[in-house]
Amino acid sequence: MKKLTLLVAAPLAVLAACAGTPTANTTSSYAPMSTQYCQRDRLTTEGDALVCNWAASVSAACDGTSATTVRKSTVAKGPANAGRCSDGRWLVSVTTQ
Repeated sequence: MKKLTLLVAAPLAVLAACAGTPTANTTSSYAPMSTQYCQRDRLTTEGDALVCNWAASVSAACDGTSATTVRKSTVAKGPANAGRCSDGRWLVSVTTQ
């Protein structure tokens, strides 16, 4: 009976030792990524900036006309093909960090 108690108690002790309170990782920073869209024919490069009619959604990019910039140093992915507007204009997207 003592052996059976040891066989049951040993795994429980290991689980209890591993179940400490989680600690927050304070050494890394979290920056949410976002995707921006623009009309491909409006995209230009000026130094470290991608200038276009950047918008947070495809529909806003298709309707938008005002130029804004995205710094190349913040781009994690892209510019990449992002499909077309309903009127046939091509879109590109970038994912920023």
